[in-house]
Amino acid sequence: MLFSRGMRDKISKYIDINSELCVKMHIDGPDIYDFCCFGLDKVGKLSDDRYMIFYNQTSSPYREINIISNGNSAEFHINLSKLPLEIEKLVFTVNIDGNGTMGTISKHCVFLSQDNQHAISMELSGLDFKAEKAIISIEIYRKNEWRIAAVANGFNGGLSALLKEFGGIEILSDSPATQNAPLQQINQINSVVEQVSHESEEEKLEQVIMGKINLSKDKVTLKKHVVNLSKCVVDLSKKSGVNLPSIRAKVVVALDYSGSMYDLYYRGTVQHTLNRLVPLGLTFDDNGSIDIYLFQDTYTKLIDLNLSNYENYVTNVIQTSGYRMGGTQYAPVLQAIINDGNIKTNFFEFGKKTTIAEEDPIFILFITDGENFDKVQTDQIIRKSSTMNVFIQFIGIGNHNFKYLTKLDDMPGRKRDNTGFSKMQSLDNADDNELYTKVLEQFSAWLKGLQ
Repeated sequence: MLFSRGMRDKISKYIDINSELCVKMHIDGPDIYDFCCFGLDKVGKLSDDRYMIFYNQTSSPYREINIISNGNSAEFHINLSKLPLEIEKLVFTVNIDGNGTMGTISKHCVFLSQDNQHAISMELSGLDFKAEKAIISIEIYRKNEWRIAAVANGFNGGLSALLKEFGGIEILSDSPATQNAPLQQINQINSVVEQVSHESEEEKLEQVIMGKINLSKDKVTLKKHVVNLSKCVVDLSKKSGVNLPSIRAKVVVALDYSGSMYDLYYRGTVQHTLNRLVPLGLTFDDNGSIDIYLFQDTYTKLIDLNLSNYENYVTNVIQTSGYRMGGTQYAPVLQAIINDGNIKTNFFEFGKKTTIAEEDPIFILFITDGENFDKVQTDQIIRKSSTMNVFIQFIGIGNHNFKYLTKLDDMPGRKRDNTGFSKMQSLDNADDNELYTKVLEQFSAWLKGLQ
């Protein structure tokens, strides 16, 4: 079927929309040309830059769209049935890399094909354009079902202008074919490549974590937290130089159970926080669970937090444990966690294992809303554990000034700094990025020191 400017039709009349299709674009002219497919949302914007498919980003996140470029031609191989629902429209463009105009082209052809058989074609010439630097060739879009439109309109701008038009990040329209590009252009293209690689690592980690979740309800509940954690882990890996996704650690959470924490348990703050911590266990702990300890003047160890019990952990486990709220001492629970970790047969004897290569570290996330009454005993435990593969991340919540925890970085007598402290006034108001960053940032720095 030969299409001309303005024609629209249902794609299903020509091909099987559940099988892979190909959009082939070709242009003859005196310049160098670049081809692009923009995956837009319902308001016509590139809300996810990963769906801009061009010479420097050749595949979409799940390979629903792939480009193969060959000189002044390009083929986009597309599986419409695998595109996420947020992608409402695919816009196919060609732009000049340089100072030429589309009025000088001799021919621009677009073919929609399947199994190497052309189903729809469109042909344009330079007579259809004047001084434009780009052409919006065709659109494939959802309107109850997938449809195709022959747009065939010129556009006054290159790749950067197109990208700006569709609401994406602005880059310069350089091309691999341009051998003498200015340094600024090269740096910006490299930045795009780096961004794509970065996002690919996030997707890979996200898929690994989500692959450990079997129930659909858990996938829905935890998806957002997994996505945010994956981004944070990859960001911190780049910043610290530690490959965090490859780290294995025993994850332990120590929860303050002093009287001042009452409201946080009973209004749901602790439960919401535990939900957000579940992906940590899935990321770092081989068994995908998190050890949970409650502490006040004493401590108690509860059953592990995992995918089978996390949703109602506070109600079904903590509140039925029989453990009562009390004062605030850090030393008993810290000593118990380290002893239970079997790093040494006797906690107060120095052992030989001190590197990640020899044993997986214990990563303790210690959440408290107040100062402890056993500072001397806690100092002793922290100093002795500094020879072990133990890192303690203290999170201070609420309005307390946390003088003791603030001074931990200056604690003398340690083989290495094995503690971190972050203050979060409100767990409820902290978004995932803030929570995960404060949980993992200093842990990453500690791991860096062991390498």
